[in-house]
Amino acid sequence: MRSAITILSFVPLLAALTGCDDRPRAPALTNEAVYSDSTSGLTFVAPEGWVLYAKVNLPEDRKLDYPQRLVAYRVGGGDRAGGFELYALDLPAGQGLLDYLAEPKKAIGAEKWTTPKGQPTEETINGVKAARYVQTGSGKADRRRELIEFRRPDRTYVFALTYKTTDTQTREQAQRAVQSATWK
Repeated sequence: MRSAITILSFVPLLAALTGCDDRPRAPALTNEAVYSDSTSGLTFVAPEGWVLYAKVNLPEDRKLDYPQRLVAYRVGGGDRAGGFELYALDLPAGQGLLDYLAEPKKAIGAEKWTTPKGQPTEETINGVKAARYVQTGSGKADRRRELIEFRRPDRTYVFALTYKTTDTQTREQAQRAVQSATWK
């Protein structure tokens, strides 16, 4: 009887050691050539050769109190270092993007950025109006960030591209991804 109790006391330990676990796990991130989000209706071609490192799907009815990163890619090595991210935010009517991002806890990224006067540049991407802001890193004059804002009826979406000023390849790849954006 005693040996049966001893053996039974080791069963949970054996289960833990062999990996028996019924908790949910996040799926592995895979580099997808095309990003598609059915909630927003957005599809774009990811920058070629960039690494996907973050992705989330938002419920349709979720109110956003701060910018929510939906997907993020990065590239690096040698003189190249860049980021390509997509954010969703609920921008209050009549408020400008930069004023919103200047509020506490609403910034995109930890770095401080400055925007030259005369911004944004209005453009149309695949039939949809957008506004492009080009910013310089505070204390890092060799870094640039572009924010491309799409105001949709239900939400505002912002692509954030970061790159070294001299790195035209990274900038062009990220801009091609934005130019491929289509909305349903």
